[in-house]
Amino acid sequence: MISCGDAQEYVPFGRDYISCHPGEVGLPPARPTTTPPHLDLLRQLDTVSINASKDWWEVRQSADDLTEEELYVSGSTVVWSRGLAGNIGSRQIIKSMTCDSPVQHALFATFYTYPDQPALLGEPIPEEPTGESIPSICIVESDSLSIYTVDGEDYSLALPFPVRKVWPVKFGVLLERQVPGAEIASPKPEGERLPTFYSLMHPLDEINPVLVVSGYSGSVRPAYMSDLNQQAVFMSEDPSICILYNSSSNSHTIWKVRRAKQEENNLVLQTTVQANLSNSPASAMFSNPGLYLHSHSHSHSHSHLTSPGAPGNSHSPTPTSSRTRPSMFPNMWVTPKNHHQAQTPKNHMATLSRTQSPSIFSGQHLRLTISPSPSRSPYPRTPCTPLHSALNETLAESEPLVPDLCLDHLWTDNSLGRATKAFLTEDSVGQRYLCLMLSQAGMLRCIKYDYTNDRSSLIFGSISSIPAKDALPIKTLKMMIVVDGSSSLSLYTGVVHVSRINLLGLPTFNSSLFKDFSSLNISSRLQSPSTTPLRRSSLLTSSRPASALDAKFEVGLSPVISERSNFEGSFSEDTGLPLSSAIVALRDPTDTRVTLEHASGNFYRITLPEMTSSPLVKHSLTALKYILPREAALKLVNKWYATRNAPGSGDFSPQGEWMMFSMMLLSMIGYDTDKLALMCPVETSGSCSPLVATKKFRAAESGSDNDWEYMLSSPFHMAAGNSLSEMLGLQRVGVVQKSQEVNSGSVNTKAPLFSHLPAILFALHLVYEDFKLNILHWEYCSLLVTCLDQLASDLQATHYLHHYWRDFPTICPLHGPPSQVPVEEAQKLTFPAYFTMNPPHVLAHLYMIMGGIEPEPFPYIPQVCTTTKNIILLYSVAAADCSLQDIPLERFLRRISSSGQKPFVSIDVSMSPQYPLEKNPSIHEKIVLLTNQLGLTVRDIQLLAPGVSLLLMNAQHMCRTCPPQDWPASAYHLIHRPDLVAHREEAAKNEKETGSRGKDPFNIKVRCHRDPDSTQEARKVSPTSKDEEDGMETLDMDMLALRWREDQRISEVRRMLCSSRAVTINIIQRPEVSDHEFLEEQERHLYALCIRTMSLPVGRGMFTLYSSAPVITETLPIPKLNLSGKAPPRGTTIDLSTIEVPPNMDMWPHFHNGVAAGLKIAPNCGEIDSTWIVYNKPKGSLDSPTEHAGFLMALGLNGHLRNLATVNMHDYLARGHEMTCVGLLLGISVAKRGTMDIQTTKLLSVHLECLLPPTSTELDVPHTVQVAAIIGVGLVYQDTAHRHMAEVLLQEIGRPPGPEMENSNDRESYSLAAGLALGLVLFGRGGEAAGFTDLNIAGELYHYIEGGHKKPLLGVHKDKYKSPSYQIKEGDCVNIDVTAPGATLALGMIYFRSNNKAIAEWMVAPSTPYLLDQVRPDFLLLRTIALGLIMWDNVLPTSKWIESHVPSTVLTHVHRGGSQSTPGIDYESMHQAYYNILAGACMVIGLKFAGSANSEAFQILWKYTRMFTSFTKRSVAELAGKSTIETCLNVILLSLSMVMAGTGDLDVLRIIRYLRSRVGPSNSTVGYGSHLTIHMALGFLFLGGGRFSLSTSNMAIAALLIACFPKFPTHSNDNRYHLQALRHLYVLAAEPRLLIPVDVDTGRLCQVHVSVRFKDTDQYRSQTFEAMAPLMLPELSKLSQVVIEEDSASHRYWPVWFSAHNKTWSVLETLLRSGEGLAVKLKDGRYPYGDAPSGFQVQLAHLLTQDKSARWTMKKFASSKVPGLEMCQLEILGLESCQLDILGLGLCQLDSLGLEICHVIKIGQLEILGPEIGRLTF
Repeated sequence: MISCGDAQEYVPFGRDYISCHPGEVGLPPARPTTTPPHLDLLRQLDTVSINASKDWWEVRQSADDLTEEELYVSGSTVVWSRGLAGNIGSRQIIKSMTCDSPVQHALFATFYTYPDQPALLGEPIPEEPTGESIPSICIVESDSLSIYTVDGEDYSLALPFPVRKVWPVKFGVLLERQVPGAEIASPKPEGERLPTFYSLMHPLDEINPVLVVSGYSGSVRPAYMSDLNQQAVFMSEDPSICILYNSSSNSHTIWKVRRAKQEENNLVLQTTVQANLSNSPASAMFSNPGLYLHSHSHSHSHSHLTSPGAPGNSHSPTPTSSRTRPSMFPNMWVTPKNHHQAQTPKNHMATLSRTQSPSIFSGQHLRLTISPSPSRSPYPRTPCTPLHSALNETLAESEPLVPDLCLDHLWTDNSLGRATKAFLTEDSVGQRYLCLMLSQAGMLRCIKYDYTNDRSSLIFGSISSIPAKDALPIKTLKMMIVVDGSSSLSLYTGVVHVSRINLLGLPTFNSSLFKDFSSLNISSRLQSPSTTPLRRSSLLTSSRPASALDAKFEVGLSPVISERSNFEGSFSEDTGLPLSSAIVALRDPTDTRVTLEHASGNFYRITLPEMTSSPLVKHSLTALKYILPREAALKLVNKWYATRNAPGSGDFSPQGEWMMFSMMLLSMIGYDTDKLALMCPVETSGSCSPLVATKKFRAAESGSDNDWEYMLSSPFHMAAGNSLSEMLGLQRVGVVQKSQEVNSGSVNTKAPLFSHLPAILFALHLVYEDFKLNILHWEYCSLLVTCLDQLASDLQATHYLHHYWRDFPTICPLHGPPSQVPVEEAQKLTFPAYFTMNPPHVLAHLYMIMGGIEPEPFPYIPQVCTTTKNIILLYSVAAADCSLQDIPLERFLRRISSSGQKPFVSIDVSMSPQYPLEKNPSIHEKIVLLTNQLGLTVRDIQLLAPGVSLLLMNAQHMCRTCPPQDWPASAYHLIHRPDLVAHREEAAKNEKETGSRGKDPFNIKVRCHRDPDSTQEARKVSPTSKDEEDGMETLDMDMLALRWREDQRISEVRRMLCSSRAVTINIIQRPEVSDHEFLEEQERHLYALCIRTMSLPVGRGMFTLYSSAPVITETLPIPKLNLSGKAPPRGTTIDLSTIEVPPNMDMWPHFHNGVAAGLKIAPNCGEIDSTWIVYNKPKGSLDSPTEHAGFLMALGLNGHLRNLATVNMHDYLARGHEMTCVGLLLGISVAKRGTMDIQTTKLLSVHLECLLPPTSTELDVPHTVQVAAIIGVGLVYQDTAHRHMAEVLLQEIGRPPGPEMENSNDRESYSLAAGLALGLVLFGRGGEAAGFTDLNIAGELYHYIEGGHKKPLLGVHKDKYKSPSYQIKEGDCVNIDVTAPGATLALGMIYFRSNNKAIAEWMVAPSTPYLLDQVRPDFLLLRTIALGLIMWDNVLPTSKWIESHVPSTVLTHVHRGGSQSTPGIDYESMHQAYYNILAGACMVIGLKFAGSANSEAFQILWKYTRMFTSFTKRSVAELAGKSTIETCLNVILLSLSMVMAGTGDLDVLRIIRYLRSRVGPSNSTVGYGSHLTIHMALGFLFLGGGRFSLSTSNMAIAALLIACFPKFPTHSNDNRYHLQALRHLYVLAAEPRLLIPVDVDTGRLCQVHVSVRFKDTDQYRSQTFEAMAPLMLPELSKLSQVVIEEDSASHRYWPVWFSAHNKTWSVLETLLRSGEGLAVKLKDGRYPYGDAPSGFQVQLAHLLTQDKSARWTMKKFASSKVPGLEMCQLEILGLESCQLDILGLGLCQLDSLGLEICHVIKIGQLEILGPEIGRLTF
């Protein structure tokens, strides 16, 4: 009998929650529905209720195995909770779901995505589920099935038939159709029956019928499961089987549930088609068993989910198309169906793949829809139509259904009745049983089964029966709990009875013990110092003599059928025992818990005690189970469980549990344990005492000599006395042992385990050797050795005795304890083949391996001696230096078994193919990789014995500095490189999140880990008032402070870009100026400052690019654009109220302000959706819709506008707000760039007349919107070489004015946009555009550049432009002032890097003054840019290359005047041409070296910047025109900032600060365009807060060319030549390249040395440079290697290598884009850079890491030899420890106290210190 503690009353937690649930209050009423007649009849006939009770529940073990989950159903409410019953406060509600109708059934189920569905023809159907798992809850109502996943998704399916029950299976769920009574009473022929079982593999799949193979007729031809007599009893997921009961034959059949094969579907389909063709269509359909009336409808959300703590939160699915399959017979009746299933917007990728996969034979079961669905539909229902019309509708909507699952017949069991329940169980020795509970017969029928060799099927064997009322399995214990005929509880393992269960706490339970107490014929000692050893039988509260007990308990453990009568008879004769309590039923089993249903109606939850809690007992029991025969092992386990958990035994310590186990084991071997004088090992608590029972004497108050002798004979003195005496130099003290008379007992040779004595010794010895390798298990070895010593003594195994004595000389006698087994009996014992007379010694085995000697394979027991197996394998591989892919395991290890030596079973230790090994890995790398593959962790290695772990630690240390780059993260854990682990995890995380979008340009994150100190400082600096927010609060201040810690450049940049504060009007009133005139003067000065203020948002957007993640519950704050001023000293507010200013001058500045605010959002913020975008829409008159328009464009630039719903997009465009349309069209185009998206193309075509049909309605589209749309076409079709779009854009460059009043204003910007769009579509395709020869693109563009007669219009334009323009008269020639800029840049973009000299000649500046006068000077700038784009490879950052573009005639006349002037020369034109050509050449250099910080490019651009800055103050400015000088200066400054993008260069910052200070009447040429350019240059310099730089890819150069177009607006609303919104396209060229080191231990930013190596090119080779990070890296495409802290003595961090030749390069790219920083690991004993000059924390650290010498002297050397052991003793003078450096291993400290036995062993390339015994600390 066992005790399982108090039974706790169980009340479902959902019942308590329901009492507080509001019910259906506030829920929308269910929609009225009209039930079709045929389903109404079925439901009327369906009188059987699934559950007669008001509520019911289901309990299961949670997925983490830590707690339990309960699914409670009451009425229409389902409650899902988690927690252990009885633990107050541990229960919590996960989800509560309320449905419209009463819930008929609820269950847990797991679906899968099945990306292989539908399978292609010829592809094999996998046996296992494929794809990702979808854990779900299924709720069945009368007409619908609702599925709720744990991820929050929900689906609703209309049920086409009444459902009896839904069963979870391995592949999804199985639905059992409720068969009406009328159908059973008058069954149809077998071929006309409807299927009774259906399957659902995915919530978006169809409910398909199930096939059956090898039915009762024995036919192997597949057919539908349509037997009306079959009902499901049980379903199992592992193994995948189901049990059906046949009521006609009164038998149970067992079926395998598997995926249906294509050929089986084809056979069934052929039968179906033949039957259909042989009859009329109507009769065939209604008589075919494969056809069923399947309803189709829209399913709406009818379930309401309520989470605790969030009342009212509902999740309603939105209708969307289900994933369907193509029809099998497209020519037969079958047409596309109209079937919808409700689901959430989030779909699985596997869903799409399954929808789009072709399938030839994809259906066989025809589904007919005669009437609308019975489910609740949002559409009104119509009455049923007559038969012929319904038939026509059926023929139009029929579609074949593909059976997904098939049932294979495995076994038939003829039973005595229907099983009320069934379950699978396993006994203690691994025998499997399928149990059927036959309640009517009062019997539990156990069918033994096992897997076939290939585990593809099951084999069933013997059948046993157990009298029982109810039973359930206990999986963890591998037992089952049974309610016997007397309503008491018993435990069985398989069919063997273990014991009865004693329950406490039930109302009708008697406090006396139960009848059956387990057969314990041993005495056990309670481990308490205050108690006397007692016999187990003394715990019984019975007055009967022991003989009476022994007579009953001698019953052996055997099958119950033969022994049950004896048990019942013996108990019936016993009238002294009380009656047991009445247990009615069992339910809800989990790992060790089960619910009891009491006769009183209450429920009680009990927890069965565990098998063992001690590691020693657990391993010993497992070893014995493995090595003993099944019958003997079963007896051992059962008796141990009954012994351990008998009433009266409480919680045991490991020592106490082992003593109980050893006594039980010895008693089963046959020992008389009462006379066995075993000693308990040394314990400081003194809780152990000799097991020989002694009398208790009275304590004497006066002492005696016996007290002293008792102390000297104590185990503690014997263990520690000798070593203490030697250490203190004292004489050894001991007591003379008196000869004691040994009380030798007898051994029962008939005991069940006596014949297995050698096997038990060997198994426990292997456990002992395995425990010796673990320092935490060493104390258990002293417990185990006493038992081993006794067994070895009885077997006369002297080598074993000597082995144990050497390990524990104070516990084990030299010659062993007295033998209990007679010699003649010991000689009769049969030793197994694996038994060796020399004991396996793992340390000696390792010593031989290290010595180069290959020993015999070491024996081990699987699942027990794992440490032994792993260590020997590691040492053997290290010594043999064999390949990891082919390890000869049989050469190193020998697996033992109970039936002799079995063939060696290979253990999979091959390396994972995901991480390929190097061709010749070093021996250290092999050890680390094998350690990782064996599953050893750092903790496991630390727990190994020090001498054993030294090899592994040495290998880890040798690999730590420069590990291979393709290792898994777990291997980096082993070598203590958490920085490399962080790199791998971040790369894996990014790959998982992006999936196929790994190269998504919008996959950029913002760094979220900040230093607490820096964050607090940033908060102190940041403004506190929301009105004063400058929009730059989200900058990464800790990174900026680390990167530029020596100056205040960031504060200066914030000051210059702040537009939310009023500017200071710092002018002095002169005496002669009146107050009114002074006020006007102040306002004029304010107006000049406002021009500068209005240009700030563009630069601020560049500065704060991708610097924050928004709070989705709040709107995005947009800093206001403050155009007022403050006059000191009183701070009087000045506004523009007196002077006249242009109307709406702040419209485009507000647009830029909205863009700047939106660009702060990082692209990879996944929570931004259409709802949040609309949430930011202006709601009042104070909010500017213009800023929101810019916000929309910014969302497109960072990719979030892809989430905007179409209906919301329509709402924006329908309002007709010009700026909103511009921002939305540009944003959508950028978000969809390069995709040729059809929907976006249609959206843009609505706003472009050239893309509309000729007969379309004319729309009044604003000009700026047309410009945005035309550039949007180029973005959507960028780099696609789309012929039609290229042809349209080419024509639009020369679009004439008109007709009538149209296209008359700002034509230049439209033509330029068309040219730029054409360049985007054909960028770099000039040399390979073979399909565009007939278009003559180059010729047409040259015609637009040089001019000439207009060509006749073609196509759409021919009839449209018959009516001329009423405003513009251009004549017959091309207006090159309009067409030349766009055509020039388009030609350069199309022939980018083609080095086509013929095209380049067109772009060369004219060489004669006459021809020079024919070209506008600003066009020369564009031509120079185009020339540089075409001859890209010839661009050099030198003055010579720049001057080479200037014609010689121009060079001879520039900077000459006065007497040197030549008559007839227009010097103004000469100088304008000269400056524009210089500016164009500088811009080409800026584009080519953008973001590179190239010193040569910087120097040459710096030179020209200084030169043009000086020109603004000299007379030469008057000669060329101040506006020309200003424009060229702006272009060169912009080029300079592009080269130095992201570097924050101080020289550039200083000149920008000077140029922006030019405000006022004296700087009339410095207008809005100049300030816009200056602040764009400032933004480039600190792009993205110093984290971003510029790329030089093709599309990046195109984006920079568009954004930095060298024609700047003259005022804030100027869009004549270039649309201002296009200035923000620089975002497409920005890329994160800042290398930010982060200390992996502290999470703080730090500085490290970085070495960068460039790829070899024609211009340079072997170029490297070193710098301190944070560092802006050059473009990764130009690098070959990046090394962090290259191995050097002065460096303080562990090195990290990134190479372009392996996978680490993608890791570096991921780290740069993720924003999390590069994790680095600080070396031990070092300080970070900047904290300590030397880098060492203390002087001791310097000594430990630098001093190579070990100073010590040897006082004496004593050597004594013991057989098999060499000992040497060292005493250290003046030091507590000596420090030894072992070949770079680091430092190990040898304890100078005690005995040290050390050996220096050399293994191949390894030379390590291998202490066999000793204490080593590291």
